[in-house]
Amino acid sequence: MKQIVLYASKGGNTGKIADEIAQELMCESVKVTQTNLANSVDLDSCDLIFVGTGIQYGNPNQDIVDYLKTVSLKKPKVFALFLTWGGAGKTKQDVIAKLKTILETKGNRVSEDYFVCYGGWNFLRRGHPNREDTQAARVWAKKIANTNI
Repeated sequence: MKQIVLYASKGGNTGKIADEIAQELMCESVKVTQTNLANSVDLDSCDLIFVGTGIQYGNPNQDIVDYLKTVSLKKPKVFALFLTWGGAGKTKQDVIAKLKTILETKGNRVSEDYFVCYGGWNFLRRGHPNREDTQAARVWAKKIANTNI
């Protein structure tokens, strides 16, 4: 089963988690930016696609949103979502719902098992993602990969 990790990260927290997932699954990790929008990535050859984003003002990173809206797949895929966030309100549920809507509207399946950890944007969350967070991301990714074979 071929897997890939796509992510957008402003401060680097989501990138840390993406790299841990990619290392655990021995797959490619691709940062999606406005300038590259991951043009060279062949998602049609993948069976499972991990998508990660940080949360800015209650929304997913716009680069990942733009990419997911424009990606055209020959047949539906399975996606697994992961987030880093500051812990404000119910923004994580809102972001998951937004990403799910984009993906499911195109016929894709989104795993109901998400990974969320803190990103150190303020004094309460500074130091995250930490070792426990990255280890939890690895365990989660392996579980998702094994249940979606």
